[in-house]
Amino acid sequence: MRPLRRLLSLVALAVSLAGTVRPVLAEPDIEVSFERDGTSAHRLIHAEALFPARGADIQRVFAAISAYPELHDWIRTTRPLGRTARGEQFLVEFEFPWPVGKQWSRVEVRRHDDSAIEWHQIEGSLKANRGRIAFAMRDGAAHIDYRAVIDVGFPDALTRPYKKRFVSEFLGAVYQQARTSGTATSIALASRTQP
Repeated sequence: MRPLRRLLSLVALAVSLAGTVRPVLAEPDIEVSFERDGTSAHRLIHAEALFPARGADIQRVFAAISAYPELHDWIRTTRPLGRTARGEQFLVEFEFPWPVGKQWSRVEVRRHDDSAIEWHQIEGSLKANRGRIAFAMRDGAAHIDYRAVIDVGFPDALTRPYKKRFVSEFLGAVYQQARTSGTATSIALASRTQP
């Protein structure tokens, strides 16, 4: 009976510590700030993060625009509309929290040599939707620089917390997806090299 009590107390201790110890592969810090946009009266949301993941895995997740609804539930659909001379067009439908609700945006997306993705709204119910996500490798990690103007038609003071939450959660989901795909790639490569 005594060994069983000891075992149960060790399990209870381990469970309580598990809630207080941050896992080694936890989501990295994502710094989000707001700045004046030099080209308009809009506020620019700026986020930076250093992801301990392969740059190619991060770029692959950002490039899969049609899969964005899997990254954040405020993005309901992303449908490709075709290619243009400058890039690709997508119809993006959103479901933002109250009071904003449903919105849509037809955007043109340009990719720059696997180092950046830019988009701008051509038409839509949003007042503005444009931005740039740049990636670079730093000390073996992927540095993400996200800058966007997203105007849903409500005062900035009201929507700023939502924008910060959206960008933080979206970038965190990108990291998790890249980490998962990187792990799957590593496992696949390892299994190919096994006799």
